[in-house]
Amino acid sequence: MALDALVVGAGPVGLVMAAELARHGLSCRIIDQGEGPSIWSKAQVIHARTLECFHDMGVVDPILARGRQVGGARVMTPALERIARVEISGIDSPYPFLLSLSQRETELVLAEHLERAHGIKVERKVKLQSFSQDEGGVTAALAAEDGWLEEVRVPYLLGCDGSHSTVRKALDLPFEGSTYDVRIMQADVRVELPVAVHEDELAIFLGPSGMLAFFPLPGEGRYRMLTFVDPDDDRPVELSSFQALLKERGPAGSSLGDPAWMIDFRIHCRIVPHYRVGRVFLSGDAAHIHSPAGGQGMNMGIQDAYNLAWKLALVARGVAKDALLDSYEAERRPVAAETLRFTDVSTRGLQTALTLKSPLTIGIRNHLMNFVTSLGFVKERAGRTVSQIEVAYPKSPIVGQDQSSLWNIRVTGSDERPGLSDWIHFGDGPAPGARVPDMPVGSDTLHNLLRGTQHTLLCFDGAAATNEGYERLGRVVNVARARLGERVRAYVIVPGSEIPTALPADVPVLLDPDGEVHRRFGARSESIYMVRPDGYVGYRSQPADEEKLAAWLDRLFV
Repeated sequence: MALDALVVGAGPVGLVMAAELARHGLSCRIIDQGEGPSIWSKAQVIHARTLECFHDMGVVDPILARGRQVGGARVMTPALERIARVEISGIDSPYPFLLSLSQRETELVLAEHLERAHGIKVERKVKLQSFSQDEGGVTAALAAEDGWLEEVRVPYLLGCDGSHSTVRKALDLPFEGSTYDVRIMQADVRVELPVAVHEDELAIFLGPSGMLAFFPLPGEGRYRMLTFVDPDDDRPVELSSFQALLKERGPAGSSLGDPAWMIDFRIHCRIVPHYRVGRVFLSGDAAHIHSPAGGQGMNMGIQDAYNLAWKLALVARGVAKDALLDSYEAERRPVAAETLRFTDVSTRGLQTALTLKSPLTIGIRNHLMNFVTSLGFVKERAGRTVSQIEVAYPKSPIVGQDQSSLWNIRVTGSDERPGLSDWIHFGDGPAPGARVPDMPVGSDTLHNLLRGTQHTLLCFDGAAATNEGYERLGRVVNVARARLGERVRAYVIVPGSEIPTALPADVPVLLDPDGEVHRRFGARSESIYMVRPDGYVGYRSQPADEEKLAAWLDRLFV
């Protein structure tokens, strides 16, 4: 069977890329030069938006079963004086928490899913030796541990091979940025603390000697211990060093042992100028690396893969235009650039805060931290940002909307044209490029209805019920089906408890008796939303207009 793609790298990003390509109907191979999932598990936190992606993929249940839910953080001095307590809030998702799970466990679940659900097994100890590309595809030379293996010809090559990416280096792309003047020491250990640490909270100790953080892991008494040390601090990566750091920076009477692994590393802030070069794409750490502040790295990489796979499948199958692939960089690189900026500011701010030594300045720092973290709007904003549910693509070249001008709105009467209030409220709905929120719809939830590999057309009836409006919605559905066929599903959402008889019988109807779905989508009058396979709004219009929808479809599809 001819291959559609070769995935290089079998970390979480590469595993998601291969699984998503297969789910969207493409054949692929995935190679990795390592022997198996890494035990050096730097990534630990899985955020709400990533869990939503896992839900769509069909792999969220085993991930949740292995992980530990984290709902906040407790910041203390080594003398156990409270500095601040932060609760995770404001996450409008079925998963309003952080999930703590070692990267190794995440990789094991994803590799098992890839093989069980899609029949694809990771080819271990296989290295990408070199590659070349032309207009028709990519020719890759693969090498096994004992020498030459084979030459592979594929339409697309996906570089998911980490910060030292062979693919990126072969493309000769600069990795622009800087290295922080700090060394991180990290270990998975069993810890005993002389204070009750809640299983669903991070424990962070701040004192004159520095910071010490404990992230809860599955298993009794097990934590990810993390701290910063000076680059010239040459203490070795061994248990005695971590025990010494705990004595220096943690509460008296603490102890640790039974390490699963220990590691140290420098942190960087770097990004490539381009995510795509011809038929070769970069994702995850191969394209961007940054401080671990906020636990964003692995999550961003997974969502890179989730964003690209459906686009690649449509183009590879001749359904969509090649320009669809250019939107990958246009959408995902700004997200990475903003994350690098946010984590850079946070990391440098933390470094500055940790240099404070006098009791006065430390006291001011602690009081300020307590005040800021107690503000409700700060906690909610932080929760929405860190969870990545607010990631959106408003400037993407493939999203759009049409809305009646103010000169054409309804002033009186009850026809399907929007009134001034309807026109204003449409702005409250998910904008083009925004994530579609989850909510109950009929006997199901919206995210359940959106699951799968299709586009989803949501047609809102609005408050005015007319035969003309139902006929127009039927025409809109027909336009979408004529262009996308089985790759689109359509629903008409009616703000009532009865199915209108004027609607075509082959159009599924969702009842919205309390009007909540209409309200969340700003659909007080007739409107439509086209939701992409990744759960973001691709197009919307008020009122429904089959010709304008057709024009948007013409931009993307063959």
